[in-house]
Amino acid sequence: MFLKIGELARRTGLTVRALRHYDDIDLLKPSERSSGGYRLYGGKDVARLYRIQALRRLGLSLAEIHGLLDNAAGGISEVVAQQVAQLNREIEQASMLRTHLLTVQSQLQASEEPDIDDWLLALESMDAGSKYLSDDDQRTLKTQREGFANAVVQERTELSALLQRLVAAGVSPEDPQAQTLAQRWIELLLEEAGGDEGLLMKLYAMHWNEPSLHAMTGVDRTGIRYISHAMAFVRLQLYAPYCSAEDMATLRRHYVAQTDAWPPLIAEVRQQMLAGTASKGAAMRALALRWQALSLAKAGGDIALHAKLQSAFHHDATLRAGSGIDEALAAYVGQAIADLDGASIF
Repeated sequence: MFLKIGELARRTGLTVRALRHYDDIDLLKPSERSSGGYRLYGGKDVARLYRIQALRRLGLSLAEIHGLLDNAAGGISEVVAQQVAQLNREIEQASMLRTHLLTVQSQLQASEEPDIDDWLLALESMDAGSKYLSDDDQRTLKTQREGFANAVVQERTELSALLQRLVAAGVSPEDPQAQTLAQRWIELLLEEAGGDEGLLMKLYAMHWNEPSLHAMTGVDRTGIRYISHAMAFVRLQLYAPYCSAEDMATLRRHYVAQTDAWPPLIAEVRQQMLAGTASKGAAMRALALRWQALSLAKAGGDIALHAKLQSAFHHDATLRAGSGIDEALAAYVGQAIADLDGASIF
């Protein structure tokens, strides 16, 4: 049994023009031609057409479909797997949107309708969250935030206001007041992240890069850098029991100066670790070299001093807290550096 092009178009929902185009590009050629030159499609043609339509629904281009159908190996299983992954991402995004809308709904029920700026900031914030945080990350944050007492929420507001005052007044991050503020700030962020150092680094990156969050929290890049430098001075003092006076003088000249370079490097290494990248791979080798150089730089290039810092970092939990480096990451980058030259450097 053969179908003319008009009948095939009617029964499949396609246009005659589309079927002619498929013929022109050799994607679907009719098996026969009538004596009058009309295209005639048989059972194999119809089966191929349905495969074409199925692949179109997966979002593939006609050129991609042509390659798949004419390839004996097919490759369709891989295409389907990619589409399933995409659908999973869309489901995750839809789930986060639903959670956000439920939050907005509860806010509207409890108070007056937000003005347009509030709506725009909320939407930008939601978009920022989806770029940096997985669905599991968002659930963790939601659960932790729901457990915050009103006093904690008020404390965070007060810390933000104090931060702005210190920055505006030009108070040094080395000032005891700045260090106390930074310690408490990191403690609250870690609590919000459920103690997850990796999630802490995601929050750092999100707040560093997204202007909408700067507007919502009142803390911009200047404020974030101020906290980061104040924490570096906190850690500097924590190293004092492990170092001589001469060592501490060296650290004061070099340690804090390396502060800004660490968060993005830690984030890159964690990304490679989560992706399952081999510690000996080219990507990790490059990161390991950067890590090694930065580690030595904070000790002023002094190998003996660096060894003291390394030992202290491994044995003192207070030095690791809020650093973004947990045991798994330390082991991973340590192996990558050991693969370079047999020395583990942090």
